[in-house]
Amino acid sequence: MSSPAQEVIYASAKQYLREPVNLALLLIIPPLLIVAMSGALSTFSNVIGGNLGQRAGSGLAGLWAAAILTGVASFFLSLASACVDGRLILAGLRPSAVTAAHAAMTILIALLTAAVSVLILLATQDVGRLAALFGAIFVAALIYGSLGSLLSVYVHGDLEGSFVIILIFMLDAFVGGPLAAGRGIAADLLPVHFPSEVAIASMIDAPIHDSWLVWSGLYLVATSLLATYALMRRRTMQ
Repeated sequence: MSSPAQEVIYASAKQYLREPVNLALLLIIPPLLIVAMSGALSTFSNVIGGNLGQRAGSGLAGLWAAAILTGVASFFLSLASACVDGRLILAGLRPSAVTAAHAAMTILIALLTAAVSVLILLATQDVGRLAALFGAIFVAALIYGSLGSLLSVYVHGDLEGSFVIILIFMLDAFVGGPLAAGRGIAADLLPVHFPSEVAIASMIDAPIHDSWLVWSGLYLVATSLLATYALMRRRTMQ
């Protein structure tokens, strides 16, 4: 017999899969960014001060696709389940178990989106370091998944939440990311600056700095803890 927490994961998975728009985005966004826009990203990067080649642009596009898809999915799932979670807690399920179940669902979505992006990259480009590339894209997806869950506690409208996630993504992509050769503390504080550096280095088989790995891990831990605290607090107060 499955546990209540497993039932939460199963219900969240069904909710994700039965929405046609989720599957459509999963099938459209990664190939659109990776295949159709990698050359354009390289050209645009040169215009705004960066120096990305086409392979590096493809790796960055794959990371973007996984991150934005996971962030949006996590936001909508956490927002839609708020009332159900409250009823489960009133029925006796611990808030920590509900939060852990939603964290597991975010991890599954991040694995799915990262796998789709990496498979498309393998089919269309030469990948220098596969394991490092997958790790960078997966970490970026988890960071955005945590941000989506965090936003669901404080932003209660679907449209408003989508706009906030897109705004964060645009700052991440066009201000702090390698696309524009973003440097300095402002760039470093944006969510996937360091995972983006790792993904690009992995694509072109360039050296990966230890500091990129450390800061990527620290950012993931920080966003995960903030999202966990916010969700636990919301569910404890329900």
